[in-house]
Amino acid sequence: MLPVGFWDSTALRQETIRQFDICGSCRMCLNFCPSFPAMFDAIDGHDGEAKDISVAEARQVTELCYLCELCYLKCPYTFPHEWDIDIPGLLRRSKAVNAKTHGIPLRDRLIGDVERVNVLGSFAAPVINVLNRLPPTRLLLEKFIGLDRRAILPSFHWQTFTRWFRKRASVRVNKRRPRHNGKVAFFHTCLVNHNRPDIGIAAVKVLEHNGVEVTLPTQSDCGMPYIDMGAMEHALGLMEKNVASLVEWVRDGSVIVVPEPTCGMMLKKEYPKLLGTDDARLVSENTYDISEYLLMLHKQGDLIEDFRWNPGKIAYHMPCHLRYQQMGSLTPRLLELIPGTTVEAIDRGCSGHDGTWGMKAKNYDLGMKVGRRLFEAIDEGQSDVVVTDCSLAALQITQATGQEVLHPIEIVYRAYGID
Repeated sequence: MLPVGFWDSTALRQETIRQFDICGSCRMCLNFCPSFPAMFDAIDGHDGEAKDISVAEARQVTELCYLCELCYLKCPYTFPHEWDIDIPGLLRRSKAVNAKTHGIPLRDRLIGDVERVNVLGSFAAPVINVLNRLPPTRLLLEKFIGLDRRAILPSFHWQTFTRWFRKRASVRVNKRRPRHNGKVAFFHTCLVNHNRPDIGIAAVKVLEHNGVEVTLPTQSDCGMPYIDMGAMEHALGLMEKNVASLVEWVRDGSVIVVPEPTCGMMLKKEYPKLLGTDDARLVSENTYDISEYLLMLHKQGDLIEDFRWNPGKIAYHMPCHLRYQQMGSLTPRLLELIPGTTVEAIDRGCSGHDGTWGMKAKNYDLGMKVGRRLFEAIDEGQSDVVVTDCSLAALQITQATGQEVLHPIEIVYRAYGID
């Protein structure tokens, strides 16, 4: 539930000054993202007085924030501290109020309206994918939409994950299991559905290999792309639809499993915070990341470990939105169950992609700078395979290093040799 006064621009200005003033005195987050240097430069430009920063300077801080949430994890002054600092929440509110007051630029709508972009992209997938690789097309996209010509764009698929799932003849639960191993309502995410259906297919086959019944609930976009461009009311509508659908599956005995960390973060952390309903909390309490769920099966003694292949040495990047869920290093622990596998966790911060933020021409170079330390560590690591849970972080790593990057469920799928 949005707090009282959420849309009040005067109250927002007062809260911005209050939180910026505290951050300006602390500066622990100086190197976290581009927002904080911009904030501190603005404060210093007014002799250390946060109250004197201009609306334009505050808006620049907001525009540079890509809502990775890492500063919230590190801040010593978050709730229940009396100062109650929440910079991601503050800047999310700022995006929403600014969008409501001034509207959302057409460029941002064309890039961020994933409901329409993905449907169109999948419908015309072969043509769109070819056009997106042609230099003249990329020049036009950069000029008129703002997508940097150098950025690798996600591919679209005519056979989406949902098309694949629904046309299967039957659910193939592994018959070798002596007992049923639970029910999963699979929240596939828009990214997996339209751009990476192979991840969803691998997840379903791995779950069914382990005796899990997988169902596909009615679902909408998780809402994060719309929050990112300030369309808060639209995002809340999507969240309410998802909760209304998912909560019925939970009450029927299913748990919700998500293959991408941003949508998992939304269901677990943001839905109960922004909606504030009992149903949203119930959905949150029964939502699992795919690696988290498989590791839970392992702890219960229910995970099949008949692995036939090992990937060797893995360089692993934990995405920001998985860190924010504060589950610990679950994916490396899952992958190390595969005999002969070693995992080197590369703790070098954000990849700098962050939804559509890093693909925009105005942010591309800055995004590559954000991820520089991560890219250098991967180049120097001489691993056999690079793995991350976030498909967009994978694009950014490939962009910088040229290396193929896999999702952890793809590793598990290959290790089983299911097909």
